[in-house]
Order: sequence, then C-alpha cells, then structure tokens
Amino acid sequence: MSVELPLCTRCCLCFPLRFGLIVWGYLRLVISALVLVVAERAFSKTLTLTKTESEVIYTVYVVLLGILIVFTLADILVNILFVIGGHRKVLKLLRAYYIYSIVLWIKTTLAGLALIGYTIYWFFLEEIDEFRVWVLVVDVSTFLGQMLIQAYMILLIRSQIIKLKRIFAFRFIKNAMDCECAMESDEDADEINGGKSNKFSEVKDTAECICCDKNTND
Repeated sequence: MSVELPLCTRCCLCFPLRFGLIVWGYLRLVISALVLVVAERAFSKTLTLTKTESEVIYTVYVVLLGILIVFTLADILVNILFVIGGHRKVLKLLRAYYIYSIVLWIKTTLAGLALIGYTIYWFFLEEIDEFRVWVLVVDVSTFLGQMLIQAYMILLIRSQIIKLKRIFAFRFIKNAMDCECAMESDEDADEINGGKSNKFSEVKDTAECICCDKNTND
C-alpha cells in the first residue's frame, strides 16, 4: 500500500515556496556558524585540559568535539550549496540536499531517542522531583519539535524539486514540438523542370509544417 505525499505550494502557508527554502538555508547557515564557534572554543579549552589533567574523560570530550566540528563544517558547506541551488534553481543541488536532509533526519532521530532514553533513566535513578519532570518535558518537546520541523522542510524541498522537474519537462516538450517548415515556390518548380518556363509568374509560397500528431491534435 503506497501513500501519496502532499505537494506544498507555499512555505508556512503564506510565503513563496522557493523564497521560504532560501530563508531556511540562510537560517541553517547562521545556526551552524554559531555551533561551530561554540564547539571550537570548547575544543580549545578541553584540549588544554588534556595537557594538564590525566583523566581519560577529557580525551573523549576532545574526540567528540572534533567530530562535531567536522560535521558542522560539512553542514555549512552543504547549506551553502543548497542556497546556491535555491537561487539559481539547480535541480542537482536541491536533490543532493534533499537526500542529505533525509539522512540527517534519521541520524537526529536516533540521537534524540538515545537522549530521551538516557533522560528517562536519569529521571527514575533517584527521587522524582519537579526539576526532573521539567527536564524530561523539555527534552521530549524539543525532540518532537525538531523532528516535525525537519520533516516539514524535507516535504517542502521535495515539492520544490517536483515543481522544477515539471517546469523543465514543459520546456523540453515545447522545444521538441516546434514545427519544421519546408518552403516551396513556383520559381523552384521551374528550376526543377529544367528552366523551360521564361515567364515571370507571381510567386506563390506555400509552407508545409511537419509536426507530431500530438501537436496537430491540440
């Protein structure tokens, strides 16, 4: 049983679709840049602690922060390509970002489920109080909100890709159905007959348009 996904014509029900996606790309760039700055500062401080402290936990933090910096740089690069693809309507760039968004959504879902699982474990580890309840509510709400936003943006990107495919297909069919006209005249017929006719006759041009059956039926 297949389910047909809806096609969105507007972003947030009010903005043009391509404009909304471009704004989303710039917003992702700003967020990724802020994450990169914070991660780089934390990486520098933790790297300094590994030189003075002998605990292994600081080395683990350095590795994790290094991985985070690499992924953030890759995310910035992909978002730059997405913004370029949105401005110039490059279908390949949008399709690549669409696949990247799906993979990122899956990874974020798995990481969010792991975080919620750890929060629930911490929630029942000791006596339940108001602070633990609020932490659990915030974690679950943040996770669900992020998943819904990413899923909605994936749906918008898919709609934009389908829209561009239809536009390109229309242009291709229109160019392929252009008529090829063969022009003939009475003068050409006289030349074919050997030029026996010396009279100046009125030239009557006739055009025969050779088109496909689909174009003639329209």
